[in-house]
Amino acid sequence: MSSENQELKMQLYFVNVGYGESIVIKNAEKAIVIDGGPDDKETYEEKGTIRLHEFLKKIEITTIEAMILTHLHYDHVGGLYKAASCFPVKNFYTGLITEIAPQAVSYINENLKENISTFMRGISIYEKLLKTLTQNKVTCCEISKEDRLSFFDGQVQIQTLGISKDALLKRKNMLKKAFLDYQNPDSQKILLKFDKSENLFSLAQFVTVKNRSFMLTADQSGIARFADELQRSNVVKLTHHGQIDGMPPCLIDICKPSFFVICADINRTYNSARPEIVAAAQDFLNKESIAGKVFITGMLNKSFPFNKEVCAVGFDCTKDLTYFPVIKN
Repeated sequence: MSSENQELKMQLYFVNVGYGESIVIKNAEKAIVIDGGPDDKETYEEKGTIRLHEFLKKIEITTIEAMILTHLHYDHVGGLYKAASCFPVKNFYTGLITEIAPQAVSYINENLKENISTFMRGISIYEKLLKTLTQNKVTCCEISKEDRLSFFDGQVQIQTLGISKDALLKRKNMLKKAFLDYQNPDSQKILLKFDKSENLFSLAQFVTVKNRSFMLTADQSGIARFADELQRSNVVKLTHHGQIDGMPPCLIDICKPSFFVICADINRTYNSARPEIVAAAQDFLNKESIAGKVFITGMLNKSFPFNKEVCAVGFDCTKDLTYFPVIKN
């Protein structure tokens, strides 16, 4: 296939994985995957939702060039294990990589005393994911703000923002301590503390695909702490599923996007895609006279009024930045 034809296929997708997040960058038959959404049956009973591995098959992906996990919460890690089981993965990146014994996970799940059951679902999948990647001899790397990733002959660049190697090392040691001494009652308290602060350590990323830019904020509710690292972006994914902390002023003032994306489900779980956040994003576009759009991944049929279910919004990154729907069936 010629390089010209490959360029025509360079697209970035925001996938409807319900209350969760999954982003796919496609170059011909290869993909970069950022997060995988949840993996429970109930999520995918909603219209328009699609599991990550099924979406990759739909857009004719054969290889995952890179799999990136922004943080350990279930609604981000859930679908990655199945995807890694269905497709060859060349590289895996996340903020911390540490071995977790299955017996530790089982013990804590059987003796839960604090409200960490959802977090432990994510940890359980993370443990299986790392095991699968290791068995398949996938290159696994920890990344932080000191790292810049480059793919497809430099056509895709990914810069992690805000979180330093030292900060992530402290998190890693905290997690290791909890699981090494997992029968200690204090371990669950450590895990609860880890869970409650995990969003503050999720990996926000500035991504360029060709000459198009995307600010992908993960669940980084403290993004104002590193406002000096933000850059002008064509598309901004609002942080934390468009909850009350989803659109800090610095994100808009600096990035000045033409498009907003909110990764939230149709039921607006946990007050996601809050009406005032959606309205503020639209008000910005109106005020700046930008002919852009605000997309909510769980409500894409409102943006694309088709009779068929829309399971993702894609952006063509090759020429003028254009958006398009992906029909589920």
